[in-house]
Amino acid sequence: MEQQQTGKRSIALPITLVILVFSLIGNVFLYSQFLQHKQENNFEAGQSIYEAGSETKQFVEELLPLLEALKQSKGLEERISLNFELGKMRANSSSVIAFAEEAERFSTEPQKINAELFSLFLEEKVSALQTIGRHAGPLNDEEQASIAELKGIFETMSGILKNFNTNIEGNRIAIIRLSSGIDWPELVEKLQQAIHP
Repeated sequence: MEQQQTGKRSIALPITLVILVFSLIGNVFLYSQFLQHKQENNFEAGQSIYEAGSETKQFVEELLPLLEALKQSKGLEERISLNFELGKMRANSSSVIAFAEEAERFSTEPQKINAELFSLFLEEKVSALQTIGRHAGPLNDEEQASIAELKGIFETMSGILKNFNTNIEGNRIAIIRLSSGIDWPELVEKLQQAIHP
């Protein structure tokens, strides 16, 4: 009779193993959900950076020919339509500020990037363009110099922004990589140096 009892196995061990296996499966599932959620957040952050950077690049590229046309303008009638276009461009300048704000969050050194400087620059310079040439005849020397200075700044910005890759649209991995703050915040630092030497 004693031999039969010693030959019986306890069911505690199999139950413990089953509980352990389910616990491990649950932990792996929860961890994979956490990683997926984190990756989705990184994608959304990267998408926001990509859009701000792309729109900034587009803003600068579209502003340069307008500045050249304004500089070459001969009379008030010609400048009226240019002022209308510059007004529309001013509305699109918020992307530059958004790009600077994104970089400000990733800056390794506090106060190295200041989005407020971009805001002030755009408000002052782009707004001032709409007041240039509100008279008959060609632009005077002061107006020409003002446009030339601003065109030089935006040409510098355009050169810097050529290093921001806008060909990654739809590339999930490349967009997620932006959210890690690799390479692109340095471009914003250079943009800031261009507008505020």
